[in-house]
Amino acid sequence: MKRCQKCNFQSNSMLDYCWQCGTQLTDFSNAGNYYQSGQPTQNYDNGAQNNYAPNQTQGFNNYGQNYAPNFQPRAQGASFGRIAAVLGGIFAFLLLISGAGAAVIYRVINKPPVPRYEDDYRYRNPEPVKSPVKESEPVKITPSNDKRKSDKASTEFEKMWVDYNVTENGRFGMRIHVKFSVFNMKGVDSQLAIYFEKSDGTKLKSTSKSFSSKDGQVAVYRALKPGYDDTVYKDLELFMPYDELKLERGKYDLKMDVDVIYENGDLVEHLNYHDFQYEKK
Repeated sequence: MKRCQKCNFQSNSMLDYCWQCGTQLTDFSNAGNYYQSGQPTQNYDNGAQNNYAPNQTQGFNNYGQNYAPNFQPRAQGASFGRIAAVLGGIFAFLLLISGAGAAVIYRVINKPPVPRYEDDYRYRNPEPVKSPVKESEPVKITPSNDKRKSDKASTEFEKMWVDYNVTENGRFGMRIHVKFSVFNMKGVDSQLAIYFEKSDGTKLKSTSKSFSSKDGQVAVYRALKPGYDDTVYKDLELFMPYDELKLERGKYDLKMDVDVIYENGDLVEHLNYHDFQYEKK
């Protein structure tokens, strides 16, 4: 049982405030233990009707007295976990974009420049690359090339052509083709040697062990060991890098001296001279 200390209203319900005057109800059975007199509620008379429990439709004319305020739900703040998740997602997205951008910039900056050898070297009358053929085969003996009467090693030159401005093993240069025959040289260790010099006979010098002769002249070699007594080489190829010519910038008239030599360097026979023009800018 609850009772209003002001207007003596009694109620058996769960009400905490008086229906008539709005005063807080006192539990009558425990009144002596907890209350000496009715404790008035806080005065909420601030001119706003919605802040009080009773309303005018219930017939009360005591507006402005001590009524219990209406229940005000607590404002729910944003969840800290949700905010952290959103911020983490944004940070991860920005990190992904920045990483991709950095990778693109790194590849652009560190991309090696494409060498433009064509701007440094110019040659006259370049010829197309020939299709590969079998290097050697037996010589077809005719009355004009019959050298079986002699046991002396000998050669016979037929033709020579050059592919300029080609790349081999990452180096830029020229590929030299020679067609020739050798006689009485089955199983003989020998070489096709090409020496480089100026048109007036001045030898080009180099310290490279791979592209020089014993006396330091610029040269390129191809090992031979004929499989027949009389052997024809229809297309023997040699590659000469341009930078091994060891010349300064300028235009030069050069020539190649083509020989067949023994392995120890002694001459078997001279094959041909081939003139060409070299220009380095």
